[in-house]
Formats: sequence, C-alpha cells, structure tokens
Amino acid sequence: MTITLGTTFVTSWYTRGLASSYLEGCNFLTAAVSTPANSLAHSLLLIWGPETQVDFTRWCQLGGLWTFVALHGAFGLIGFMLRQFELARSVQLRPYNAIAFSGPIAVFVSVFLIYPLGQSGWFFAPSFGVAAIFRFILFFQGFHNWTLNPFHMMGVAGVLGAALLCAIRN
Repeated sequence: MTITLGTTFVTSWYTRGLASSYLEGCNFLTAAVSTPANSLAHSLLLIWGPETQVDFTRWCQLGGLWTFVALHGAFGLIGFMLRQFELARSVQLRPYNAIAFSGPIAVFVSVFLIYPLGQSGWFFAPSFGVAAIFRFILFFQGFHNWTLNPFHMMGVAGVLGAALLCAIRN
C-alpha cells in the first residue's frame, strides 16, 4: 500500500469529483488510487491496449494503475499463501499459518475482484487508500445492508475465531 500511495503523487488526478492526489492537496489519509470510470466496464486497461495506446499518462488517468495493483495484488497474495504451505511442508509443520492467511485473501478477492465483476464495472470496487476504503464501506452498507447478513456474520466470526485459535495455540 505504501508503493500505491507513493505513486499517487504523480498518477492519480481529479476523478469521481474527489481530489485524490498529493498534487491536489491530499494527505496520507485522503490520497487514493482511483478505480476506472464506469464507462470502461471490466476492461483490463492494459498499457498497450486500445484505450491507452502505450501512453503512460493516459493509462494512469483512466485507472490503469488500479487494475494493475488489484490483479497483481491478488496473484501476489495467493503466491505468498502457497509459499507459506511450501515452507510449512519443508520444515514438517502443519500449515496453520497459510490456512489462517487464506481468510484475508478471500476478503481481498471478493471485495476487489468478485463484487465489481457482479456490478457493471471496476468503478464499484473500493479505491486504494485509507479514506477511500471507509467511503466504500459506507456506500456498501447503505446499498446492501451487509452487516445484518447472516453469512457475513458467520464469516467474520470464522475469521476472528480462527485468528484467536491460532494466537492462543501452543
């Protein structure tokens, strides 16, 4: 996230009617890497694609940095979890750490990839940034009332319970 917020200084311009870059006066808490516009739907926004035509500035303005960070972040997290399995196997331990790490990976993939795939575009995913995540939580609660969903309650209890059991186990 530090790299993402650091690149915001030069890559994130005025989008969604919100100032999101350091150049526009944002601080560490309010800076964000914004999602692509809703009109781009589920485009991967490849830098060599038809939308940007190998123009880095245009790619950043359209939200290419967000798609890059989201997709590479998912692959990186899954790769890290698989590496945890590999390390546990090499030292002949049970893979509790990798299993516990699968909970946050499931949350990341469902919020940043699966939810927007069910909507009309990447626009509905949260932007990368501190205030942007809170803005997304308020939006999501207002439209979906997710805190009273029993499946969400069971998921939170499962993730927190698993973390507790991993913390107190000898």
